[in-house]
Parts: sequence; C-alpha cells; structure tokens
Amino acid sequence: MKPIMYSLIILLLSFFSSCSNEIIYSKVTQVNYGTSFGMCVGYCKRDVSVDSIYTKLDCTSWRAELKPISKVINTSKSTWDSIKVLVNSKEFLLLPEIVGCPDCADGGAEWLELKLANGQMHKVTFEYNREPEILKNYLGALRTLLSRNECK
Repeated sequence: MKPIMYSLIILLLSFFSSCSNEIIYSKVTQVNYGTSFGMCVGYCKRDVSVDSIYTKLDCTSWRAELKPISKVINTSKSTWDSIKVLVNSKEFLLLPEIVGCPDCADGGAEWLELKLANGQMHKVTFEYNREPEILKNYLGALRTLLSRNECK
C-alpha cells in the first residue's frame, strides 16, 4: 500500500508542477528593448516596445534642451511573428535581472523585457553589445528595428 501512496504523491506533485510551468511560461504579448548611455550628448536612451498592434519608439536625452521624441507605427504581422518566433521565454525567464556591469565606465547598457499573457514581466539588463549567449540571435531583429527608426 505504501508504494502506491508514494507513487500517487509523486504523480500529483509532477502534475501540479507541470501546471505551474504552463502558467509561468505563457504566451508573449509584448517585447520591450532599449539602450542607454550615461555619459553622452544627444539622445542617449532609446526604447522600442513591440506588440501585435503597435511598435513604439522613444528617444530621450539627459539634456533638458533636447525634447523627447516618440514615434508609433503599426506592427506588421510578419514583424510581430518574426520577433515572437525568436523569443524562447523559458530560457529568458531563467536569466538574472542584471548580467555583467551595464553602463560601467560608460560602456552603455541594453535591456530586454518580455510581457506574458498572465501579466508576468521579466527584464534583463546587460552590457551594451555583450548580451547573454541565449539572446545573441534574437537581439539582431530588435537592433535592426531600433536602427530603422532613428531618432532625428
């Protein structure tokens, strides 16, 4: 009888843990990406936010005389699909919030944030152009998107 009881407990625990994984690793609904440099002139902070409807670009400066720039464009289905395909949210959610020493010695910082359908958000900030290995292929698409909409 005891082996059956232990087997049942193990089965129930594995069932509940797989259910929680489904909730944690739910569908990506928004991808946010940005760069910043602490010691620069001009537009030192650039952010792009992409969801299935809109892509929003924000450019800000540390200098008050440079007014923030914000652009909103429609997100094409192909752009959204290509960005979502590249996201491996399970691996991304395992990354720590800070990797390396972002913007130390004015080297710049980059960040990537995913918003999931269950409301969970996870943001990882890392040194500029020194992304974690699992993000190497993914960031190319977001960098291209950010560079196409230069702040001018």
